[in-house]
Amino acid sequence: MKILYSMCWEDPEILLRALEISDKDNVLSIVSGGENLLAILLKNPKNILGIDVNKEQIYLAKLKIAAIKTLEFEEFVQFLGFKPCKDRVDLFNKIKEDLIEEDREYWNNNPGAIRKGIIHCGKFERYLEKFRRYFLPLIISKNKIDKFIGLESLEEQEDFFEKEWNTWRFRLIFRLFFSKRGLKKGRSEEYFNYATKKNISNNYFLKTKHALTKIPIKTNFFMQYILTGKISIPFNNHPYLDKDNFNKLRRLTDKIKFVNGNLIEFVMKQKTGKFSKFNLSDIFELYSQEKYENLLKEIIRVSQKNGKVCYWNNLVPRFGHREIEGIIKDNKKSEDLHRRDRVHFYSKFIVENVKPSK
Repeated sequence: MKILYSMCWEDPEILLRALEISDKDNVLSIVSGGENLLAILLKNPKNILGIDVNKEQIYLAKLKIAAIKTLEFEEFVQFLGFKPCKDRVDLFNKIKEDLIEEDREYWNNNPGAIRKGIIHCGKFERYLEKFRRYFLPLIISKNKIDKFIGLESLEEQEDFFEKEWNTWRFRLIFRLFFSKRGLKKGRSEEYFNYATKKNISNNYFLKTKHALTKIPIKTNFFMQYILTGKISIPFNNHPYLDKDNFNKLRRLTDKIKFVNGNLIEFVMKQKTGKFSKFNLSDIFELYSQEKYENLLKEIIRVSQKNGKVCYWNNLVPRFGHREIEGIIKDNKKSEDLHRRDRVHFYSKFIVENVKPSK
């Protein structure tokens, strides 16, 4: 199995608003690219456990953590690949002493990812790079993209969209590249097993239009990365591209523990009341309705009173379940936070509350 995502494609701001982390919380979170683990960590929970079925995502997250602990801020952003770097292998040699042997061996065997910058090594990020390199120049020039990144208001973005983005060429290339067939080159095919959308490219085109016109580009580091392969640094409130957050993380990283395994199998083995907050990413894209509901039942069992659960829907509708005693969706918060989401391609953000036992 390869690294699927070299950065986390879920908005940490709405995640933190949903979970309301305190220093009393025991958190269970999907690892993915690691950024949202670190965002949660900044709230100083009692404990945080990162789980992922793909061990290579854990290797990636642990390397980022080792880099935070070892490097200075400027070295760190260069090492990850957000800025040019003379010798990332040299920086890795400074970092690797903070890795266990297994993790060190993995990265020693993948020097190309180190040289390129690990933030670009995921399957999804390499797919976006192909779009940026070969297709985006056919739609809009680099100078115009730089101008778009610098816009100050949504009015300017809407005007720019109509004048520069909204062309027949953009619509045609977008629908070809981001079709179901095209997307399977950027995401694992199993993410489409339960997808119900009939016209996936049109679905994403409308969501992309929303992102380009209704989400301020200055605060949307996700869209900045999609268009340029970079993020403005320092970036206020980013988990580690904000220098204050970076320095705070250096004191907290030992709180994170990792488990490589299947989420359902892991949760079924845990004792009642072990966790209080759950970040489930978009894990239910991979699950049938029955499996989704069965996992929620196990989450209820292992949750403390007043626990909170959140997750995203993309192409698979996993937001409604038969009456399951002990958990209830917070519709207002779910809808309010979804409207704030800077990652444009999700269809829903779900916040559920585990009700106190009577």
